[in-house]
Amino acid sequence: MAFDPYTQNITILLSPSAPPISIPIPLIDAFNDETASIITNYAAQLGAAITMLLVLVAATPSSRLLRASTLLHAAALLVCVARTVLLAYFFLTPFSHFYQVWTGDFSAVPAWNYRASIAGTVLSTLLAVVTDAALVHQAWTMVSLFAPRIKFAVCALSLLITLLAVSFRVAYTVIQCEGIADLAAPRRYAWLIRTTLICNICSIGWFCALFNSKLISHLVSNRGVLPSRRAMTPMEVLIMANGILMIVPVIFAILEWHHFINFESGSLTPTSIAIILPLASLAAQRIATSSASKHHNHPSSSSARYKASRDSASRTPLNAKPGSLFTTTTCNSTASSSAAQRTRSVDASGMLAAAAGPARGGDFIDPIDLELRQIDGYAQPNEVHFQQDEGQQFHK
Repeated sequence: MAFDPYTQNITILLSPSAPPISIPIPLIDAFNDETASIITNYAAQLGAAITMLLVLVAATPSSRLLRASTLLHAAALLVCVARTVLLAYFFLTPFSHFYQVWTGDFSAVPAWNYRASIAGTVLSTLLAVVTDAALVHQAWTMVSLFAPRIKFAVCALSLLITLLAVSFRVAYTVIQCEGIADLAAPRRYAWLIRTTLICNICSIGWFCALFNSKLISHLVSNRGVLPSRRAMTPMEVLIMANGILMIVPVIFAILEWHHFINFESGSLTPTSIAIILPLASLAAQRIATSSASKHHNHPSSSSARYKASRDSASRTPLNAKPGSLFTTTTCNSTASSSAAQRTRSVDASGMLAAAAGPARGGDFIDPIDLELRQIDGYAQPNEVHFQQDEGQQFHK
């Protein structure tokens, strides 16, 4: 049989009295290839997280930097950066050096390398907790528009699923940290690892289904017709972006069930969530800011265009469809209905009251401002007001 230099063994001597260890070169090459792929994966996550963090800070108005949603998104990205650095640093420690890996002798590894590995594991769990909190907050933005009974049921189920996922994740982290300290795989807790993966998939899948529920119901009721780009409001952009982009973490979570050579999907799941949520919010805020700027420059014509765009295209916007779960229910629903009736009567007559005096009795909500407040997860309808002639008052 011809000699093949690529399949020969590498011999490592442990001590004069111990037998040598022979390692096939293909096995070494496979290990090196997988190490390089994992480091590349971490580098891509690190670059994406840093870029998204810089974009979030630069694109978010200073008045919104202290909002709960912005703080959660920034915290998730910061934790993601720190965690990814520690995970990548593992491959620069003696844990991944040639002799230690192939002989299993880690006696010369400094204690602070153990602490760095444990810190990376703990930060991975912290990232999962922060991203779950951001998902709950983002989901509340939409759930707050549900009918009361459905809203409380969905909130209770969301909290239950999230708490189960976080609880099993914390338990798994404790076992994993003990395994790192003892240099032993926790094989007897394999059931805990599987349960943690199941809860993680259920949690991410639930929020993905929640974000996509409105989009799917709209497609079914309108035979696959979406609103035109101009007719979509910031809230609708937030719903669609979250729903569509959340499919990516679901895919990564499912892939965690299998071990793929040269591909590590476990760390991609929380990273993708940390990047997706602020991306969707920034897109919605961008549309809201642009619309608000036009509205304040030309309040009368802008309001008319706003109403006209909401009544055009699919005729059933995502968050204004009658009978929909996402129909806005605020304390000003009666005032909104009255304002809408007055607007329709003015449009039907085709004229405005030339002698109309100043607006009577009060202030009216800027519709663009209402959209911005829905994105932030709450509504304070009496903060920002504007007054116009009675024939020019429009309300969402």
